[in-house]
Amino acid sequence: MTTGALIGYLLVPLFGVFLYIAPLVSRPTVQFGVRVPPAHISAAVIRRERRDFQWRSAIVAICATAAVIAVGGHQAWQSRLILIVEFVADLGCFWLAHRRITKVKAAENWFAGQRQTVVADTSWRAQPQPFPIEWLLPAVAVIVATVIIGIVRYPHLPAHLDRSGHRVATSPVSAFTVVVGQLYVTGLWTWVLALVYRSRPDLDTADPAGSLRSYRRALSAVARAMLIMLACVDLTLLLAALRLWQIWRVSGGAAALVALPAGLGLIAVLTTSVLAGRARARTAVTAGAVDRDDDRFWKGGFAYVNRDDPAVMVGSRAGFGWTPNLGNPATWLFIAGLVTVVAALVIIRFAVGL
Repeated sequence: MTTGALIGYLLVPLFGVFLYIAPLVSRPTVQFGVRVPPAHISAAVIRRERRDFQWRSAIVAICATAAVIAVGGHQAWQSRLILIVEFVADLGCFWLAHRRITKVKAAENWFAGQRQTVVADTSWRAQPQPFPIEWLLPAVAVIVATVIIGIVRYPHLPAHLDRSGHRVATSPVSAFTVVVGQLYVTGLWTWVLALVYRSRPDLDTADPAGSLRSYRRALSAVARAMLIMLACVDLTLLLAALRLWQIWRVSGGAAALVALPAGLGLIAVLTTSVLAGRARARTAVTAGAVDRDDDRFWKGGFAYVNRDDPAVMVGSRAGFGWTPNLGNPATWLFIAGLVTVVAALVIIRFAVGL
């Protein structure tokens, strides 16, 4: 089994299951990206769209998995293309449900006569959630181990290295590209998670204090899982480096084991996110306590655009997660910086013949 086959056999059905579940573990007052007052959380259109979304997304997952099995995953690009198509198809299913619920909500004027309320808990700023820096240590340890092994091994490397089927001249750049990848992934992921910790929680009007406690628990669990996944990704890169440096000689199906740690880390993150979403979805709904109808800021129910909001990251409306505020110029500066760094790494790779 190749790495491309493992990506297909693992990620395609995994993402199918996650995308199937994500909207269904959202809070009762947010359905498919639509803000719903407590009096309408059991509306017929919501029940119908939840049921229709389930069978549509199930069909998408089954077809995508069957496609991966049919092509055999011999080429990595095939699995990636199927994964992209699966994601776009599920996004379309989500948007369709969002559109239909929004149409009924507007026609029946669900928020008419409702007193909309915005709540905040000052303890979030007075006692911010501490960043779990100790959970970053495994990733740092893997990077340090990679650097030490690379330094010891470098004088004994052959004149040329075998990278993805073609040979390149041995140099510090070609030999330690994997370490650069580890530093890039670790730094970027930690930065994004730090932004998440600075973002405000989306509290329920019915029970702000209880909602904040639930959010703190979910944030801690998901953050720890993300940092463990980061260590798993760095471990996958370490295994790739051991193959490059000819310390670990594997071929055929065993080569796919390189991607296994990253896959297991991703499973842990998705599972934790689903469980966190389920916990928040059990939040009590009190009649008369109505959150502000802010659907105008959510395009398609999943893209947040609000120029008056200084937040860079906000809570997403599907499951438990976060999404960038595309109305904040700082968000676009972050995206531009990310694209610039990726482009620079690609240019360096081609410049040195990797």
